[in-house]
Amino acid sequence: MYLGISCTGHDNALALVNDDGKVLYAQAVERDTQTKQGFSLAPDQPHKIIRLIKQYAPEATQLTICKSWPEDTPQKMAQEIQRISLKDYDEAYRDVAAIFLGVQMSNMNDVFLPNIQMAGGGTKRASMALNLKTDTRQFDHHSTHAAFACYSSPFDEAACLVMDGYAEDSAQSIFIYKNNKLEKLPKPEFSGELNQIAASLGVFYGVTVCRLCGFAMDSGEEWKVMGLAPYGKLNEEVLALFRKHIAVKDGYVVLPKGSSEALKTLRQYARPYSQFPEESADIAFTAQYHFSELMSEVLSHVHDVTGMKNIVITGGCGLNSSFNGRVIEKTPFNDIFVPCAPGDDGNAVGAALLAVKQDFPDKQIKNIKQSPYLGDAISEQDVENFIEKSGISNVQKMEWDDLYPHVADKMANGAVVAWVQGRAEFGPRALGHRSILADSRTAEMKTKINAAVKFREPFRPFAPMVLADRGDEYFENYHDTPYMEKVATFKPLVREAVAAVCHADNTGRLQSVTKERNIHVYRLIEAFEKITGVPVIINTSLNVMGKPIVSSLNDAVMTFFTTDIELLVIGQYVFTKPAK
Repeated sequence: MYLGISCTGHDNALALVNDDGKVLYAQAVERDTQTKQGFSLAPDQPHKIIRLIKQYAPEATQLTICKSWPEDTPQKMAQEIQRISLKDYDEAYRDVAAIFLGVQMSNMNDVFLPNIQMAGGGTKRASMALNLKTDTRQFDHHSTHAAFACYSSPFDEAACLVMDGYAEDSAQSIFIYKNNKLEKLPKPEFSGELNQIAASLGVFYGVTVCRLCGFAMDSGEEWKVMGLAPYGKLNEEVLALFRKHIAVKDGYVVLPKGSSEALKTLRQYARPYSQFPEESADIAFTAQYHFSELMSEVLSHVHDVTGMKNIVITGGCGLNSSFNGRVIEKTPFNDIFVPCAPGDDGNAVGAALLAVKQDFPDKQIKNIKQSPYLGDAISEQDVENFIEKSGISNVQKMEWDDLYPHVADKMANGAVVAWVQGRAEFGPRALGHRSILADSRTAEMKTKINAAVKFREPFRPFAPMVLADRGDEYFENYHDTPYMEKVATFKPLVREAVAAVCHADNTGRLQSVTKERNIHVYRLIEAFEKITGVPVIINTSLNVMGKPIVSSLNDAVMTFFTTDIELLVIGQYVFTKPAK
């Protein structure tokens, strides 16, 4: 049995994988702790590991601990950090280089290395209690990204681009996936300012751009940049500075000569936190525009050097759904796959899969139909105990055939529904098991959920959840999109009919729903269409701003009673609020 651990320091996660490469369990630590991104929290708490082994691998005698960073991470990072010499920079721009140097030193000494060392300690403790033998293996960070993405893709062969914020020596890698094996291509020699770690599209978007827009770094606020961008327009002066700051050379992202000077000049455009975010819309639009420029250039290079027709994109930049939806249009690739967890949480699975391939090199690992619903479940017994002990009377258990039309009717009449079914989703997006669902037809519903349910900025969009076999009626160039991984443009004639999920630029980050992937949501949308004529509903994560998606029964109930959600559905149980 293999226990994969993502141990970057943010989005730490664990995964349990069997000898066949099948993922039995996967979940990020933030769900257990309800602490956004689970910063520097060990995911392998002993009590959790004991429970998982008893539940999923009771016959196991050996547990292989698999970490998502290699043993030589300190040496590789130190070598890159030493490239930054402050004396090489003019005094006017030395402070910019000093910031990069300070952040990289802090990341290495205070975040990455402590988390790598901490990972596995809880598992070893639990293994002593369970009388399990253990061994530990560590893997190249980008290889763990590529393994999870490629082994769960529908392709027999593909190019794979890993693009994230940091790895041990760079932020970009290219792989060839063929014959169920991964080959990592060599990188060119370092060129440009600072070092290879600083030449990061993830850092550009998640730190530089977030700060310019007045959003927080290390808080996952890249989502806000993407949500704000459609409200802006291109700023040519800022674009010129972005291009001077970060560019592509020989297919790899670099910080060209003059990069630090450009970054310092960009500071004059930064939005103070006291201003409204909408005032940074042009910065957000321009940043997304440049991100797309860079990714398109990189992917054209990837196509040229690999000769592949299919592309797998992973790493944190794989969460840029706005660009993902345009890859086929803007690059030579014919098809694209992005996994449900392209960020560092997915590396827990990737590390375990690499260990399986080490032990069984000829084993064919194909997790194409792997469900994303891999996390913890809320049992029916837990719900019944809660009802009994809490004294809540506004609840009824319904037959499924009655539940779907009942909830759909409530939604059609304006109710916001918290929808909790089965096991939690793996990855950052709610896919219909820990979701807030509502009517997609009116713009007022978007305002209501942002203001009184999510407690977040009014410009934030919601995802359209559509029956997969009806998607081409609503979206231009429709492609099956199971994980909300791509944005598509609504067809002109339907935009007013789904005003709550049609964003300012007429797009939506859609989720395609099939019976096979999610029978309960499929049946619910069918029932909603019978009432309204529209096979599209709102789907957004069941949480409030600043909190992770709910995990436990307590989390779900607390969110229900402290927001304007009208219905809470857990399995077949339907909770309502007492009349005021």
